[in-house]
Amino acid sequence: MAGQYRASSRVSVIALTLSLAGCGGVTETVVVPEPGASGATYGWQASAPQPETREAYAPSGTLTFGEAVNLAVAYSPSVKAAASEIDARHGDAFQASRRLNPELAAGVENLPNSGGIAAEDSSESLQLSQTFELGGKRMARLNAANLEASIAGWDFEVARLQAATDAAQLFVDVIASQEKVAILRDFVGVSQKTRSAVDARVKGGRASPIELDRSKVAVASAQASLGAEEARLKSARDRLSALWGASGATYTRAAGRLGRDRSAPSFEEVQAFLDANPNIARWGDTVGHRYAVLEVERSKAVPNVTIGAGLRRFETDSSTGMIAGVSLPLPLFDRNEGAIAAAQHRIARAEFDAQAARAQMRGTLIGALGAVAAANAQANAIESQVLPAAQSAFDRTRTGYEEGKFDLLNVLDTQRTLFEARRELVNARADYEKARVQVEALIGRELNGLK
Repeated sequence: MAGQYRASSRVSVIALTLSLAGCGGVTETVVVPEPGASGATYGWQASAPQPETREAYAPSGTLTFGEAVNLAVAYSPSVKAAASEIDARHGDAFQASRRLNPELAAGVENLPNSGGIAAEDSSESLQLSQTFELGGKRMARLNAANLEASIAGWDFEVARLQAATDAAQLFVDVIASQEKVAILRDFVGVSQKTRSAVDARVKGGRASPIELDRSKVAVASAQASLGAEEARLKSARDRLSALWGASGATYTRAAGRLGRDRSAPSFEEVQAFLDANPNIARWGDTVGHRYAVLEVERSKAVPNVTIGAGLRRFETDSSTGMIAGVSLPLPLFDRNEGAIAAAQHRIARAEFDAQAARAQMRGTLIGALGAVAAANAQANAIESQVLPAAQSAFDRTRTGYEEGKFDLLNVLDTQRTLFEARRELVNARADYEKARVQVEALIGRELNGLK
C-alpha cells in the first residue's frame, strides 16, 4: 500500500486511495492502523506537520501543492476525530476480549430472633462463583469489535481523502485566480497603451475626444475587473489557509500552472480502480461486521453456566463445611430469536447499502469523467481556435487603427474579446483540474499513468 504525491505544476490527488486493503485484515487481536501509522501509506504523510506539536502552521514564501495537502490533512478536525474514533474502537475491542469477573458472596443464615432461633444455631458462608460464557460468546464479541475497529480505520481513510481533495480543489482555485490576476494586469497595461495611443491621435487632430473618453472607460473597466479578481484571489488564499487553522494566508503565492498534460479517459479505462476507494472498500468490513453481529446474537441463545464453591461455618459446634453450586438458565421463553432475526435483516440491508454505494460512486465517477472531457474539449478549442483568432484580430485592428483603417470601437472590441478568451481558457483549465482531482481521488490513480 503506497502512494505518492508530487509537488509539481500538475494538480492531482494521485495516491490518496491507492491500495487501502490493509485496513481490512481481522484476527483474534485488533489489527487497525494507529493514527498516523502505516495503515495506508501516503507519500505526503511523512512530511506532514504533527498537530500534537503545533497548534497552527504558517507557511511563508511559495506554497506548493504537496505542502497544501499535507497541512490540510495534518490539521483537519475531521481527520483528528476519525483518529480518535480508532482509539475508541481499540478500547471497545480490548473490552470485548475480557472475561466475566468472578463473584464473591457472603451470607449469614438462621439469624437469632424472637421466634426461638438462638445465636448458636446460625451459620455463616463465603462463596466464590464464576460464570462461564458458552456458545463462543467471547470470541464472537471480539470478532465483531475487531471489525468495528477496522471500519473506523476506513472512516479515517475517508476523512483523509476528503481533506486532501478539499485542499486540492482550493489550491486549483488559488492558481486559477493568480493566473486571472496576471491576465487582467496585462489587460490593464494594454488598455493604458491604447489610451495613450488615442491621446496622441487626439492631440494630433486625427481622432475625436470622444474616442479618448471611450479609451478611459476601457481602462477603468479593466482596473475594476482586476480589483475584483484580486479580492477573489485573497479570498481563495484565505479559504485554503483555513484548512490548516490559519486565520489568513501567510504565503505569498501558490506554485503551479494549470492545464498541462491533459487527458480524458473513458469510464471503461478507470472503472476497475473504483474498488480501491475507501468509500466502497469499507463495505466489505461493514457486511462482515453484520455477519459477526449475527454470530454474537446466536451465541446469546446459548445459556451461560455459573459454578460456585465456598465454605460454611456452623455456630453450633464451630465446624466448617464445603458448599458448591451450579446454576444454568433455562431457555424456555427467550431464545433471542428476535435479535437473531434483526441481525439477519441488517445483513441484507448492508449488502443493499453496499450496492447503492457502488452505484452512487459509479455515477459520481461518470459525472467527473464527463466534466474532465468537457473541460478538456473546451480548453483545446480555445487554445487551437479561439485564442489564435482573437489575438490575430486584435493585432490587425490595432495596426489598422494606427493606420486609420479602423475606428476605436473595433480596437476595444477585439481587445476585450482577446482577454475574455484568455480568462475563459483559465476557467476551462481550472475546471479540468478540479474534475481531474475528483477522478483521481475516486480511482486512486493518476490519469496520465493509466496507459
